[in-house]
Order: sequence, then C-alpha cells, then structure tokens
Amino acid sequence: MNKPPRVSVIVPCYNTAAYLPEALDSLLAQQVLPYEVLVIDDGSTDTSAEIAEGYGGIVTCIRHSHQGIAASRNAGVQQAQGDFIAFLDADDYWPTDSLSARLAAFADTPALDGVFGLIEAFVSPELSVAEQQQLAELPGIQSGRLAGGLLVRQSVFTRVGGFNGEWQVGETMDWIARAQERHIAFGQVGSVVLRRRIHTVNTVRKTQCLQRDYLHILHAAMARRRADPGLQASTEA
Repeated sequence: MNKPPRVSVIVPCYNTAAYLPEALDSLLAQQVLPYEVLVIDDGSTDTSAEIAEGYGGIVTCIRHSHQGIAASRNAGVQQAQGDFIAFLDADDYWPTDSLSARLAAFADTPALDGVFGLIEAFVSPELSVAEQQQLAELPGIQSGRLAGGLLVRQSVFTRVGGFNGEWQVGETMDWIARAQERHIAFGQVGSVVLRRRIHTVNTVRKTQCLQRDYLHILHAAMARRRADPGLQASTEA
C-alpha cells in the first residue's frame, strides 16, 4: 500500500469512565494511527462522554440515549468516514501493533473482506482476590471472534447490514453468521490484537443471556438457510 487506508475505530461506551482513557490512549499509540476514533456514548450517567470530548483531535464523541451496544456500533458505522471499520469496547485496549498487523494482512491478501487476530484476556487490576476467585473466565491468549479483534472493509456493512439489537450479548456472533452466509472472506493474524479486560460487570459474563441469545441466533441462522438454500458458511481465507 502506498499509504495506510483510512480506518475508523468505533468505541461504544456506557458508564466506563474508569477504563475509557486506557482504551483511547491505546488507539492514539498505534504504530499506524486511525483516521478517526468515534466514541459513541450510550447515555452514560458518569463522566465517560466528558472524558472522550476532552481528547479532541481525531477523537469525536457522539452522544445518544441508552440503546445498547448493537445500536451504538451501528451509529458509529453510519457516521464513519473510513475505508475500514474497527471496533474497541471502552473497557478493553489494543497493543501498539494491533492495527498495523491487521492492515498488513489486507496488503498481503487483497481479496480479504475482514481480518481477526488473537485475544488476550486479563484480570482488571482493581479486583480483589475474592472477586478474582469468582470469575468464570480465566486470563490468557486465545483465538476468538470478538468485535474488538475485527478490522473490516466498510463496504461489508452494505452487504451484511448492521448489528441486531435484539441480542443482548450475541450481536457479534449473529453478525458474523450473516457475514459468512454472504461469503464474506475473513482472515486471521497470529498476533494479539485485543487485550480484553475481565471485570465484574463484563456483558459476556451474563451467562443466562449468553446461552439464550446464542441458541436463538443458531435457530435464526438455520431458518435463514431453510428459506434460502443459497446461504451457507463461507470458506475462510
């Protein structure tokens, strides 16, 4: 690539003032800087929006009423001006080479539509020993498909659509399932692109919601394929 493509990073934010500065600082410390950072404040009642607004520069804060993370991501996609879209939850952060590693994958394989990377979960340092012992998830590096690990061409959203706000915690799994049905080509890099914070209020720790949403998403995918046999999971690059 003669010059880095324009990347819009969307940061959904809801009452995460304690963690937001670390997330935004990690974006501004990237080896390849984003074109823009859109913080979508989802009706926070703490100082999250004020913190985001204080950054200025490539960071823009967009406030709306509390609608959930899917609606916040969709609002960011609608406002984004970049050629590529990336996401970072406000309580997580990126290693400094996160964006450059995924952009390199696109340069090596131009046919790709989206690129994921490895995820490293870590225990938030403010947790007490007792709180850490209650965690259902263990820290470590793993391959996973979270929105915070995805870099995708903006044009993909025209083909797939946005995130479905019906799901409380399974909106990314549903979006990926719909993307694969439309033969969106995903690649994977072998480096950590997302450091995911484990703390006491992580959305994905709501086990009952997780199980319910994932079951419904599976049934919805099966129903779509019965209605249109041409839909099928794509072969990954």
